[in-house]
Amino acid sequence: MKTATLEASRSVPRISLSRSEVAQAIGVCGNTVDLMVEEGFLPPPRCWHKRKVWLISDVQAAMQAWPEDDSARKMDIDGDDWSMSV
Repeated sequence: MKTATLEASRSVPRISLSRSEVAQAIGVCGNTVDLMVEEGFLPPPRCWHKRKVWLISDVQAAMQAWPEDDSARKMDIDGDDWSMSV
């Protein structure tokens, strides 16, 4: 059974992710997840005995607080300034 098919047939909604699932979900490696937790960009995991998981809602809330990338807007402004000066 493929993963997509397994996810589609799952009747219980996911509320948490493992470290590797968090890494895959945001497109980084596991070591980067650890660094992001250390730097405060991601929340620390929830723990039960030795099991560590991240609540999906915690990860989403943390990412919502990240600064937006204004480089595209700045490039557009800079581009307009450049074209006006030519």
